[in-house]
Amino acid sequence: MAKKEKDKPATITFEGKEYIIDDMSDTQKELAAQVHNNQSHVSDLQNKIRTNMFVNEQLATSEKVFSERLEEARTQLRAVLKPEDEEKAAA
Repeated sequence: MAKKEKDKPATITFEGKEYIIDDMSDTQKELAAQVHNNQSHVSDLQNKIRTNMFVNEQLATSEKVFSERLEEARTQLRAVLKPEDEEKAAA
């Protein structure tokens, strides 16, 4: 089985059609390599975009939680400081 695969010529598939690499001209091979390289870059960028969208969602959620905690802490600090302000005003 491995021998049959080894004897089979190397091919590429482009837009649903299979091409034998050895039958391609140098220009065709070069352009095919460019297509492959650019497709790899596009796939990599799409993966990075998806990852960054996920990270953005995590950051937005974390920011919301910490903003709520900040407001709660500010409210508590106001409540603790308010009696002192009232005492100073009464004196």
